[in-house]
Amino acid sequence: MAKRYDQKTKDEVVSFIQAFNQENGRGGQSAAAKKWKLNPITVKAWLEKAGVASPGKSAKKKRGGGAVVSSNSLKTNGSAKNAEDVLNRLMVIQKEISALQKEYDSLKSKL
Repeated sequence: MAKRYDQKTKDEVVSFIQAFNQENGRGGQSAAAKKWKLNPITVKAWLEKAGVASPGKSAKKKRGGGAVVSSNSLKTNGSAKNAEDVLNRLMVIQKEISALQKEYDSLKSKL
């Protein structure tokens, strides 16, 4: 019988994948599937429902724009305003991370 997961667990897995992919470029789905003992197809479905773009094999070349997150995946207490605020903060932080990654890559290439 299929196991049901609460929204908190799904959001935790999606956040883990985003952080892993931001740091490593790709592999977050596989790492999450192993860590939580989940079917990779289930993980992919959660990412799609959350509106997160999953990187392909050339993710290290393409990354930098940050993942897209839907406001539905950020609702914590049912308040759309709260979710919108969190989404806006997240987007600002992702832009900052992207800028830092570009700066790092630039400095790294000079070594």
